[in-house]
Amino acid sequence: MTRPRFLVNADALAGAQVILTGAELHHLRVRRLHVGSELTVADGQGQEHQGFVEALDRHRAIIRLAGVGPSRDSPLRLVLAQALLKSGKLDLVVEKTTELGVSDIILFTCERSVSHVSVERQSRWARIARSAAKQSQRSTVPTIACPISFEDVMSRRQEAVGLFLWEEAPSANLKTVSVRPGSSVIVVVGPEGGFSAAEAERAARAGFHWVGLGARVLRAETAAIVAVTVCQLLWGDLAAC
Repeated sequence: MTRPRFLVNADALAGAQVILTGAELHHLRVRRLHVGSELTVADGQGQEHQGFVEALDRHRAIIRLAGVGPSRDSPLRLVLAQALLKSGKLDLVVEKTTELGVSDIILFTCERSVSHVSVERQSRWARIARSAAKQSQRSTVPTIACPISFEDVMSRRQEAVGLFLWEEAPSANLKTVSVRPGSSVIVVVGPEGGFSAAEAERAARAGFHWVGLGARVLRAETAAIVAVTVCQLLWGDLAAC
């Protein structure tokens, strides 16, 4: 049985106790935990501890730390760069790819993408990533960069293996790409209307591999989830399933 998970600031894990207030205290009450209940406390940056509720009142819960917990994060550093999408489609992408273990999420603009995103939506995506990381028992919460330009995405490949999903790509697929252990991967997924030929050429010049996801044309949000799943299967920890 998995322990309930709570997120705190990194410096809160420096001592022998952690105090939960606000939203995390509310979460503890929703889970109906009580004095003596076991739980996990993580900082969202890779550090986590096991513990138990030592004291509880209306204003706070005192958690006694009792050892370092195991990491559930993938050994693959996988960055998803997703073009901005309409409506709540990005909610799904952020939630499911966080569960699947992406390290970071980059949301960007391109020729056929949505060009504006509100501050409220950005805050919502951060909350979704935080919630999904807790639900999936992750030690880290992905960072979300938003919005950046297509050119900025191209410049972020650097030493990472770059994968550019394009429905007009030749027969190349993810299996044809070589990724050495310890490498970072950045996978770029387009908007509802797909990438233009000019953008695909720009990606090739930046060192990205053109890859497809089979014969069927997938919706943008489906393509993101499938691509992350296949990357984790080929080079991450889904291969151990």
